[in-house]
Amino acid sequence: MIARRFHLCLITALAMHTWPAHADALSDAFNQGATLGRSGNAAARGQISGNSAQATVPNYTTAPPEASYFGSPGLGTLSSTHVSACAGASGQTANFAQQSCNAVDFSQTNPSRRPTYSIGPNDPLLTRAKTITADPQAIAGNLAGTYSGCSVQTVTRPDIFETLLCHQYPAMEQARCQKLLTVRVAWSNSCTPGTWFGNFWVNTWGNGEVGRRYAGIVINAQCQTSGTVRMAFYAICTESPCSGSADIQVDPTSGALSPQTFTNFIGRSWYGSDLFNRVDYNGGGCTADRCSFAFCTRYESEYTSCDEFTCTTTAINETRACGTFTFERPRSIATVTDAWDNQCASFEARLP
Repeated sequence: MIARRFHLCLITALAMHTWPAHADALSDAFNQGATLGRSGNAAARGQISGNSAQATVPNYTTAPPEASYFGSPGLGTLSSTHVSACAGASGQTANFAQQSCNAVDFSQTNPSRRPTYSIGPNDPLLTRAKTITADPQAIAGNLAGTYSGCSVQTVTRPDIFETLLCHQYPAMEQARCQKLLTVRVAWSNSCTPGTWFGNFWVNTWGNGEVGRRYAGIVINAQCQTSGTVRMAFYAICTESPCSGSADIQVDPTSGALSPQTFTNFIGRSWYGSDLFNRVDYNGGGCTADRCSFAFCTRYESEYTSCDEFTCTTTAINETRACGTFTFERPRSIATVTDAWDNQCASFEARLP
């Protein structure tokens, strides 16, 4: 064996000496290899694309039984089952399907059939090989002069930049959540139901003495949040006689019924032109939050004058004072409070 290897080395040396070696530049060698590879692409592609493999490879199938092994957590159980199925089966070299079992049986029985031997560290095969590899020149001689066409070159390979792509996808999941709105309505009133408010005066002042002598009426409204608008008024004056009162309920939209005249009133200040004996309600109405109603005090009478021939009766109809009673409409006020229970907050935080 050692002699045969030595002869092979000498033959190789002689062959190298007969045809001088020539080392191409690194780029030239790469280009030549690339050209050779491209020239074989077309032929190779035709053999592996389409149905060429199916027609060429014996017993070709797109669904081999071993495909079921893919994704298994371990192959130990599957391989043991296959070994048991092939154990003891007689070899059928002519049957292509049996060759798989033949290979399995061989892998299981071959270790016991092959002859065993040992090669020690001092065996001539190892010691002679170490001598050759330690100093090949001592065996083959100095070959430096033989390869004069070769030269030592320092080649620096440029950096190779490679773009790697990876994709990371979150697991798709279908999540459901709720946003719950709780609406709370709290009711309050613009005034205290059943109470009276306003204290609006419609009056005249005796001889212009403001704050000292007067005659007229005071009007108030009752706090009621539904139905009609209720108002009450009564006479006020600084001289007797002074009396009269009334209570009316009218429609908040139209103000009906109007006009209305109340004849149970009488009042005056000391000044004669302040005398009144009628109160007129002249209508009005309400919007969503305001109400306005008109009132007047009036004096209505007649007198008769006579001379030596006849008597004449003259009617008196004089308005003393007028005013518009305006006030905030009694109503219920709703205060709405929204309370959200957002059960989707954790999912919303994950959105970009």
